[in-house]
Amino acid sequence: MPASSSAQNTSANPLAFNLQALGRLVRDSRMHCALNVRDTADSIGVSSGVLTRIENGKAVGTERLFKVLTGLGLAMLVMPKRDADVTLEALGHSVNWHDVMVRQSRARKPNTNPNVALDMTMPTLFVDYDGTLHAGHAFIDEHGQITLDSGRPLFEFAPLLIEMLEPYPSVEIVLTTSWLQKLPMIKVISCMPPELARRVVDTTEGRKARFSYMQNGSERTDIITCYAFGKRLKNWLAIDDSVYGAYHFGREPGELVRNFVLLDSTRGISDEGAQGRIREWLVEVHKSSHS
Repeated sequence: MPASSSAQNTSANPLAFNLQALGRLVRDSRMHCALNVRDTADSIGVSSGVLTRIENGKAVGTERLFKVLTGLGLAMLVMPKRDADVTLEALGHSVNWHDVMVRQSRARKPNTNPNVALDMTMPTLFVDYDGTLHAGHAFIDEHGQITLDSGRPLFEFAPLLIEMLEPYPSVEIVLTTSWLQKLPMIKVISCMPPELARRVVDTTEGRKARFSYMQNGSERTDIITCYAFGKRLKNWLAIDDSVYGAYHFGREPGELVRNFVLLDSTRGISDEGAQGRIREWLVEVHKSSHS
């Protein structure tokens, strides 16, 4: 986080969360001193090309970067976010870390190449357990015993999903539940009603979200998206109470919004709006497979 000397214009937010933001701070500092690129570079002892690359948010060697920062009277502070919040607030600025992490993560989208054909047409439903097929979240003890923090019955909403899927025997299920972290896959699947268990073809067990998405709370969304693109799925829907930030996923912003149904964990799929979206998707993929 570059912080300027007292000579710099203090109205600019000093947070540099990527090379582009850092470049803007360097450029603003130079312009505040009424210097052109060539004179500034000469006085610092770097080439005009190096300074231009930094100001345009391009990578340069660390030694040359710090030479430019020092030459412009800038200092870089590295501190925990909680301390950065306090420092920024003291300077009259604030930061939304969720937005920062989302912007940092957009550039890296594995398996979302626009040239990859999404040619696997089998209807696939990504299904969570907690907050989806029952209200609340599970506690699994060392003996594998499962209880819900809501005090409600396990899988109380499962009959709703069974009823919705019954006319569509081709729909497959991929499990995304966090139970996979505590219990063997076979045990997790066997907990489901048999009408749903026999539809399960895979799980997201062992898949890891990118660190930035773990930080901003959209870990589950990242895992499902990477799975879907990696398997080249065309017709899929995710029902889950943890699929945050869907707008920022896909090959273009907003592309996958309709592929995610973000549920209220106290209602799960008992929510009429959620049921409406699931039924709508089932009709859509049924028509698609018969067109």
